Amino acid sequence: MSMISPPQPAALQRARIGGLGLCRGPSDVPAVTRRTFVYKLRPTRAQSQALERYLDVTRTVYNAGLEQRRAAYRLTGASPNWYAQQRELKDLRAAGLLEGCHVHAVQDALRRLDRAFARFFAGRGFPRFRGHRHHRSFTFPEFGNGVSLDAQAKRLRVSGVGSVKLRLHRPLAGRPKTATVVRKPDGWHVHIVCEVEGPPHEPGKPDVGIDVGVAAFATLSTREWIENPRHADRHRRRVERAQRRVSRRRRGSNRRRNAVALLAKAKQTEAKARRDFHHKISRSIAERYGTVVVEDLTVATMVRSAKGTIEQPGCNVAQKRGLNRSIQDAGWSQFVLMLDYKAARVVKVDPRHTSQACAQCGVVDPRSRQTPAAFRCVGCGHEANADHNAAINILNRAGAGPVVEAAYVAA
Repeated sequence: MSMISPPQPAALQRARIGGLGLCRGPSDVPAVTRRTFVYKLRPTRAQSQALERYLDVTRTVYNAGLEQRRAAYRLTGASPNWYAQQRELKDLRAAGLLEGCHVHAVQDALRRLDRAFARFFAGRGFPRFRGHRHHRSFTFPEFGNGVSLDAQAKRLRVSGVGSVKLRLHRPLAGRPKTATVVRKPDGWHVHIVCEVEGPPHEPGKPDVGIDVGVAAFATLSTREWIENPRHADRHRRRVERAQRRVSRRRRGSNRRRNAVALLAKAKQTEAKARRDFHHKISRSIAERYGTVVVEDLTVATMVRSAKGTIEQPGCNVAQKRGLNRSIQDAGWSQFVLMLDYKAARVVKVDPRHTSQACAQCGVVDPRSRQTPAAFRCVGCGHEANADHNAAINILNRAGAGPVVEAAYVAA
C-alpha cells in the first residue's frame, strides 16, 4: 500500500483557464479565452444553393488533396504539405473551378486535411474521403475577410452568397476571430468564435472537487449530488421509431432520404437536451465556486470496445458495451469543456486511484471500495460515500484548500 501526497499549492498558479488552457499567474491578470456564438441562418433558396456550392467545392478540394498525398507517397515515399497544395489553388481559380467560393474557405479545407494527417502521425486513424453527408461545414479563418456581421440589420454577409438573414438572439462579445457555416438537420447555422476575457477569480468563493460518474452524473466534495438525466433513455423511443422507419425504406429513394432527415432531427434533439443540461450545471458551479478541480480523464480510451480479437477474445463484452453507452450519454468531456471557460479557475488532476484512496489517511487499497456506493478504508476505518470520498481526493490533489461541507442535495 502507498500514500498519496497532494501537490504543492503553487500548482494553482498554473491552473488551466478557459477553452485555450491558458494559465493565470499570481497577479490574477484576466486571461483571454475563446467562446463560440451560434446563430441560426435564414437563407433564401438561391442562398441555400450557394452555401451548398461551398460545401461541394471544399469537399472536392479536401478529397483531391487526400488523393494527391496518397498517390505521391506511393510513387516517391513523400507527400506534399499544406503549403505546396495551397499554391496549386491558383491554377484551380484560373480554371474557374472555385467560382463563387472565397479562397480562404477553400484553403481551410486543405488546412483541415493537414490537421487530419497530424492526428494520423500522432497515432489516430488514417484520413478518409468525405462524402456528401459527412461534410457539413466550411470555415472562414479570418473574420471580416469573406464573412462579416451586420448586427443592426441582423444579417451575415458571406462572399459569393450575399446578405443572409440570421436570428441574432444575443449580441456578440469580444473580438470575432473565425466563422464556420454549418449545415445541421434543422437548417443552416453560423458559429462565430470570439476572444473574450475570462471570468475574474474571486478569492472569497470556496473551492470544489468534482467526481463524474454514471450512476450519479457528478458528486461534489461539498456533498452535493447531481442526478444523471440519462438523455439517451429519455429519447430512446423516438430515436428507435425513426431508425425503424429508415430500415423500412428502399435505399436511394426519396422516402428513405426523408426518413434519414427525421432520424437526424431526433438525434439532434437528444444532443440539444444534453448540451442544455451541461450548460445549466456548469454555470451553476462556476457561479458558486472559485477553483474547480476535476479529473483529467481520457474518455476516448475509456469507451474502447472490450471484444478483443479472435485469438484473445474479450470478456464481459455486453456489460462493457452498456458502460460505454452510459459514458458517452453522460458527455463528461463536453461538461468539463464548458467548465473550462465559465469557471474562474479549472485544475485537472491525475485520476489514478481517486476512488481507492482514503480521503482521511491517504491509504490506497482497492478493498476499501466495497461496493459502487460504499467506501470503508482498510487502514483507518473511515466510512463515506464512495463518490464523495473520490471528490475529496480530487480536491486534495490540487492543494485547493479545505473541504467545505454542505447538505446532501439531489439536483
